[in-house]
Amino acid sequence: MKYIKLFLISAFVVFLFNTCEKDDHESPPSDTENRVYDVTLTDNTVFIDSLLVNSLVRIDSADYVYYFTGSDPKITNLQVDDILFIYGLALRRVTDITYAGDTTRVETGYATLNEAIRDGEISWNKEINFSKGVIPVVQMKGENIPFKSTGADDFEKEFEYGDYKYRIKFTFADTAAHVEFEITKELAKPITARFLAKGFIGNFYSKTEMKFENSKLTKFGQKNSDMKGELTLNLTVAGSGRDEITFDFPVVLLKFPMIVGGIPVTINLKVLFVINCVVPVDGSSQVEVKFTYNSTTGIKYDGVDVSADASIGEQNMEENKIPQTGASSAIGVNFGLAFPRLEIGVFDKLVVPWIQTAFLIGGDYTFTPPCQQAKCQFIGACGVDFKFLLGYSYSANKTLWQEEKVLLQAGECPEN
Repeated sequence: MKYIKLFLISAFVVFLFNTCEKDDHESPPSDTENRVYDVTLTDNTVFIDSLLVNSLVRIDSADYVYYFTGSDPKITNLQVDDILFIYGLALRRVTDITYAGDTTRVETGYATLNEAIRDGEISWNKEINFSKGVIPVVQMKGENIPFKSTGADDFEKEFEYGDYKYRIKFTFADTAAHVEFEITKELAKPITARFLAKGFIGNFYSKTEMKFENSKLTKFGQKNSDMKGELTLNLTVAGSGRDEITFDFPVVLLKFPMIVGGIPVTINLKVLFVINCVVPVDGSSQVEVKFTYNSTTGIKYDGVDVSADASIGEQNMEENKIPQTGASSAIGVNFGLAFPRLEIGVFDKLVVPWIQTAFLIGGDYTFTPPCQQAKCQFIGACGVDFKFLLGYSYSANKTLWQEEKVLLQAGECPEN
């Protein structure tokens, strides 16, 4: 009954433009964003710039239908199969056009970025800075739910999901965000399971670059540098029964949007929880580990393959309390989370659905042979989906690093 091995080894690894158009009406980027947009559009791409976009008077978002007014030739001369590039909003293929007075109704279908860009480079380097007016909003099932403000820079949210209560807290400072995640389970009122992660993450930089040649993506890179932080994970359980959670939190905790040459870009910050426990009525376990790190997560694509472009850097895993796990029958307890778990989106498509640092702790006790163990892991991992950039399905998952530390091993434990 090696629950810790199952969890630590597999859980996070598994989830673990014919003319060159440059928009002179875009607000200048800040020095910390370093946005580059130098592209040549394909012959059939029609760019609706930031001024002409004012002629867009209505959007049927469910069916991707756009209504324009006015007599600008870019609108009135649209043809079926044109690629419609609307500043800051959409990239779509025109499928039908109808006219009613001075209104042009444009029906659209799916289009990919390589269909719009013939040659060129796009990049940005965004500072994820927690001191610049960041107001967290929980985005669940398409609805924005504000956090409760408990102070000038403090935000907190509590809610129930399934059998568990969740509490999320942010405190923003000049150079870091202090965070607290708590998950509890109650049976007949006493708390039988409590999983807590508390610490901070510092400001960091998120850089993305891509290059197109002859309407083919020939280069892509995504790197998050100077990711430093400290996170203490604690699990305390007693007779809680079976708990299995792989909770890819259906929530965007923080959003960092921008526009690069008319392309809307989003960097979303999320969290993933994983809990895997089997605790008999008389069983209990307590494990607490402090993680410190200064790492770089990243991947790169050379037109053929995806490879890691990352560094574990300086890291340390230190037990704060002597781990204890015991019961009259076998017991296994594991808790982990990926944070920050970043999403990188272009238009409304996620090209990097997740890139993350992950922290894992666990303990177990078995009888055949008798063995008590406690372990922890620090993992970097990511996943990419380049369909929107390439025009065909291409996805890959990569483990960037995986460092394990044995905290306790007592009894007749088998060799790893």
